Amino acid sequence: MSTKTAPRSSTAAIDKPAVQVRTATGVLILTALLGLLAILGPNLVADDLGMAMSMGMTHYMELLAVHQPRNLLIFMALPVVLAETLAITELVILFRRAATPTWVRRASRVAGLLAGPVMLAIFLHLLLNAVVPLTATGGWRGPADVIAVLFYLAGVVPLVGITLTELGLIGSDATQALKWHATFIAIFLVVAHIAMIFGMLDPSVLGYTMVHQH
Repeated sequence: MSTKTAPRSSTAAIDKPAVQVRTATGVLILTALLGLLAILGPNLVADDLGMAMSMGMTHYMELLAVHQPRNLLIFMALPVVLAETLAITELVILFRRAATPTWVRRASRVAGLLAGPVMLAIFLHLLLNAVVPLTATGGWRGPADVIAVLFYLAGVVPLVGITLTELGLIGSDATQALKWHATFIAIFLVVAHIAMIFGMLDPSVLGYTMVHQH
């Protein structure tokens, strides 16, 4: 019996690092592809609303309002679904520990591995097509506009952190990794909701005045 056990544990010891390397390679390739698409792909921020309509909302709301339902799905539904999946599965794992169903852990891992690359691609696309042009031309619509967009983009930090945790690059052991995982999810939910609140606010409430051009 002891001679059968040794090779099995040896194989497991060899396979685990190999799986981690393959997973990390896959995530790196996905990140590179999404990053290139975000930088070289079509501009999804381009406004097709009338000036009078768009000027009465933050750029956060304008982004979600144009090109329906594409922009809503890409910039809101996708990151939020990934984050909510992580939050729900995290609660199940925290409460049930070893008794957590395999499919719950698998769903959490898949969402965690996708969250970073997806949000990083969104960050790059909006940075190049919204933040830089708006800053260069003075196109921001007051404090609410800036807060909404910047807090939305700040979501890249916790979501990338979750992916790094899933890859074993953050957290020295399973317990530490679980704590980092929960912390990153909490941070994302906070910044995302701040972005939503200020994004839905009329920019004029915080002092923005629309400049009429003739």
